[in-house]
Amino acid sequence: MRGFQQCRPAPVNALHPHGTADFGLACKECRFAGVLVGLMRVLFMVLVVLAVPCLGGEAPHWAYAPVQIADTKGKHPVDALLAEAREKAGISPAPLAAPRRWIERAAFTLTGLPPSPEQIQRIESKPDDATWKLLIDELLTSPAYGERWARHWMDVARYADTQGYNFDQDNRYPFAYTYRDWLIRAFNEDLPLGQFIQLQIAADHLVKEANHPDLAALGFLTVGPRSGGPETIDDRVDVITRGFLSSTVACARCHEHKTDPITMEDYYSIYSILENIHEPDEKPVIGKPADESAYQAYLKEAATLESADLAARQQMVDQLRQPDSLAVYLDLAWTAHAENWDTPKATSESFKRGRYRPKAVMRWREFLRKTAFKEPGETRLREWAAAMQTSQQDSQARHAHCVALAREWASAPAESALQKLSLRRDCPLSYGPDRMKEIMDVEDNNAARKRRSEMSRLQVEHPGSPPRAMSLVDRPKFMPARTYKRGNPGAPEDPFERHWLSFLGGGSFQKSPAPRLQLAEKIADPANPLTARVMANRIWAWHFGAPIADPGDFGPQEPRPALLPLLDALANRLHQSGGSIKDLHRLLLTSEAFRLNAEGPSENVAKDPSNAFFWKWNRRRADFETMRDRILLSSRSLDLERRCGRSVLLEQPEADNRRSVYAFVDRYALPTTLISFDLPHPDHHSPKRIETTVPQQALWFLNGPLVMRQAEKLISDPEFTYLTSNPARVNWIYQKLLRREPTADESTAVADWLGQIKPDDYESRLGGQWEVRHAKDTGGDLPEVYPFPLFSKGIWKTGPDPATAPIRWLHAGASGGHASRGHALVLRWRATGVGKARMVGQIRRTQKGGNDLIWNLASTEGSMQAPEVLAADSKANIEGPWVNLKTGDTLDFILRAPEGDTCAGVAWDLRIEGCEPPDQNAVEISRLSEAFPNSDKPPSLPKAANPWADLVQMLWASNEFHFID
Repeated sequence: MRGFQQCRPAPVNALHPHGTADFGLACKECRFAGVLVGLMRVLFMVLVVLAVPCLGGEAPHWAYAPVQIADTKGKHPVDALLAEAREKAGISPAPLAAPRRWIERAAFTLTGLPPSPEQIQRIESKPDDATWKLLIDELLTSPAYGERWARHWMDVARYADTQGYNFDQDNRYPFAYTYRDWLIRAFNEDLPLGQFIQLQIAADHLVKEANHPDLAALGFLTVGPRSGGPETIDDRVDVITRGFLSSTVACARCHEHKTDPITMEDYYSIYSILENIHEPDEKPVIGKPADESAYQAYLKEAATLESADLAARQQMVDQLRQPDSLAVYLDLAWTAHAENWDTPKATSESFKRGRYRPKAVMRWREFLRKTAFKEPGETRLREWAAAMQTSQQDSQARHAHCVALAREWASAPAESALQKLSLRRDCPLSYGPDRMKEIMDVEDNNAARKRRSEMSRLQVEHPGSPPRAMSLVDRPKFMPARTYKRGNPGAPEDPFERHWLSFLGGGSFQKSPAPRLQLAEKIADPANPLTARVMANRIWAWHFGAPIADPGDFGPQEPRPALLPLLDALANRLHQSGGSIKDLHRLLLTSEAFRLNAEGPSENVAKDPSNAFFWKWNRRRADFETMRDRILLSSRSLDLERRCGRSVLLEQPEADNRRSVYAFVDRYALPTTLISFDLPHPDHHSPKRIETTVPQQALWFLNGPLVMRQAEKLISDPEFTYLTSNPARVNWIYQKLLRREPTADESTAVADWLGQIKPDDYESRLGGQWEVRHAKDTGGDLPEVYPFPLFSKGIWKTGPDPATAPIRWLHAGASGGHASRGHALVLRWRATGVGKARMVGQIRRTQKGGNDLIWNLASTEGSMQAPEVLAADSKANIEGPWVNLKTGDTLDFILRAPEGDTCAGVAWDLRIEGCEPPDQNAVEISRLSEAFPNSDKPPSLPKAANPWADLVQMLWASNEFHFID
């Protein structure tokens, strides 16, 4: 079963994972395990049969039995059924939590955002049922509700914006986001559960318009990983049956299920339905960009790419039909028939003749076998075949026969027998551009992938690209359902009649309506006992932090839940409400169970340590999306009015105003932050999230770029900067982050911490960046310095040719340069932190002869030494004095040519040594040759850190911010 060790079929022509080369067969260990499990299963069934007479009949597994309706005598069903179960277990519930906790929980579970101060004030001032119900309705009508619950379902649907590993083309799904946006709308509009299910499996059979927005629901099937045909289909079988039925049907791919009543025919019945669908090349447009000019620009670029693709395919068509190349295809096809070539042989022989496609050769062979190489055939082709046979030892004569036939065929009149043959679908001359992919070779496919990647890139990145649905359509003719022996696609067995799952009643799928629609209807059927139970269980878990039954497997290995009557009551409520998920939210949140304290009677711990009877609230840590959204909301960055649209890279500052549900999820290279915070890998359906506590999470709050950006942004808020007293500032931060005032102890602790801070501790670490400048040489301290106007081939200069540049000969590179009379060359290092530093290195003249040069060192304060002469054919060591620097201060190396330009060049190796307290050891921190600037606009200097930003980060990392009580 998925999630546990599972026997999977070995791919054809690949080694079995356990090392055997028995292709497509289970390995020895798997066969032994299968026999052992099979014997145990038989023994179990024998025991059941022997026990039946004593028990008066075999009861069905609890999940497969009809939903039972309990009489709660008018009481709230959740509380009544929990009270009954607790009484039997000898457990008493915790008292109700403070009203503030109710709204914090509701806002968290319904929207993923903290409640507003006004909502907290309302429930605290009037904590009655009427106020509580109004607040629940407010949260349910918020657009944030759909964003929160769409993210839950995206785990189930293994959502990602890429298809996975694909090294030779763009692996992005340009329109995966339309499925996510459809989910958001579906939850916000309270789409009935039956429609929610059916649209995600068979929307193309339920909508009338070819561009209906509901076609985006088919992303449930199409946003999964792509690992080749059988694996992709298996993934879709798995996500349907585990997502909607919590049943591990995919375990029956290569053998009868070892523990559940699921047969291989059950699996392949669904497999065969999904085997007979395909994704159209042209996905339906389901909307239009708001920017009309961007849309028109996109259409123009897309038309250019489409024209290039059509031209490439038309070139293949022309080659098939042009008489000279047609003659070669006929010759190759005849030889392929005579010598009974296989595809590798056809490939090698076609390659010898030039750019001829082996698949086209084999298509010609099959066509000629029906029309030229056997009776009755076609007269002209039979004559040609006879002539070829006669000339089989004479290659030139054979080629002449092929040329004659090709030219005759090309010029034959419309009503001739040859032209009628050209219209047959199996004749390669009938192939148009739309069928070229049937005969493309490796080179063609590589070029086609490149063209598709360019189109994909345009669709993903162009602002005018309209939204499209990742839809599906059924093939015109269904292939029959077959099981594959031991899961090997190369070993199909006899056809059988595809049917609904046998353990849920079975029944054949008819040809009409479409089998996929019938499958969707069977899953959504209120008579199906699994579907409503599964959904109710998921909703309960997403509210209460723990499920009633294992959401990953409702099979016979899952024991009867202690709270099955409650689960059935919730499933029945879904049926009674017409599948309204919002109605179920209201039922759960108005229960006392949702409002219990997180601490309860201590004696309960020994009886129910896991809180299986929900006698207290499960204290919960915010998931990553909620945590990030709460940070952005508290820093006033989150734009709640900006909804839906393309996915964004959360690591980029431009995404700081978007909710986390809009993250670009890269299946192949999942961002490390998402991994660290337990986002499930989208290669598989995820029934629930695993929660870990690892150092990377705490480090992210200390050093994460987003956290640091938002902390600085919050303390730059005019409301904060306007405050003049520390107590007022502390109160303001607590209100924004935790929705409360600080306690007296907290205020004192913050004040004490602020009093111990040393300003130097918040300056940036010592570092710097190089600049290349020039200035007029006045003989003394430099006047204003200027950047060079031109950077080319690693050299800064004032014109393309130094000999004729506006300032003749003046230029500088990473390892040397040239001075100019009347101008000073300045190699400047600008500090980006605080500490002591000095410039060191060597300089030398690179040629004999020429005028003397003068060099010296300077800092922000002015010259640090008297100018020194650098005579022809000489060198000098540089060892500047130590200087205390702050951010923005400079150290300069200055080179002058007071006697004229005929001074030849200078080579240099300039370095900066620095040290910081308390570490007084000098270390090299920068070298000009390694950090030579290629821009005259150096990065902006960092600001000194701010202790108030540290306080914000501390509170964001606190348990109170992360845990929902």
